[in-house]
Amino acid sequence: MARASKKKRARKKATKRGSPEAIAKRKAARKLNDLFSRGGADAALDGRTLKRKQRLLDELAKGKSGRPLTALEVLSHADQLLSLDESLTSLRKLVKALPAPARTEENKSLLAEAQQLYDFDPKAWKLLGVDIDSFTARR
Repeated sequence: MARASKKKRARKKATKRGSPEAIAKRKAARKLNDLFSRGGADAALDGRTLKRKQRLLDELAKGKSGRPLTALEVLSHADQLLSLDESLTSLRKLVKALPAPARTEENKSLLAEAQQLYDFDPKAWKLLGVDIDSFTARR
């Protein structure tokens, strides 16, 4: 009996998803079904994306674990939601307006550096009261 169980273990594949060909077929089948079921509309979101979008909206409105979001979290959430075709107007309704930072050289370089490193959607900065284009524009 011990030998039979060893053989069974040896036959199992390392992944539970199957061969790369089977994975590719499933992906192609999903895309084909989506194409014909939605009329080719790319705007429709799958269930996981809808749940993620709703979670981001909830966190943006209420905060995370009972605490308000940091500026970086607001930017990150807004950037992701804007990429999911959420409007800036709807996001502004969720986020309290923050005062714009002073236009000092130090702040200007800090904002420009953050934008360069993170590459957020420029519209996301408007939730923090910043027109990032004016801060990062060359003199």
